[in-house]
Amino acid sequence: MDNKIIRNYISLKAIKRLGLFYRQKRDLYPLVIISRDLILYRDGIIYLETGLVKLEIKGRNVVMSFDMLPLGKDKTVLGMPFL
Repeated sequence: MDNKIIRNYISLKAIKRLGLFYRQKRDLYPLVIISRDLILYRDGIIYLETGLVKLEIKGRNVVMSFDMLPLGKDKTVLGMPFL
């Protein structure tokens, strides 16, 4: 993406299974694909986010939050570059 915004997503099912805290987002935004076309999911707005979550990924400890999005078979999508 050319706007340099990096987001992480998690499904509501995964949030509940992991017992993560989630809340209404303060700064709502429309969900778009790379071509900037809106994704037709409900009204296309991301409303929920997790609190900060501690993760270990490839031996690195990171703290991040996730925006809630139905992801089908995927449980999370990491937008953060780790290397």
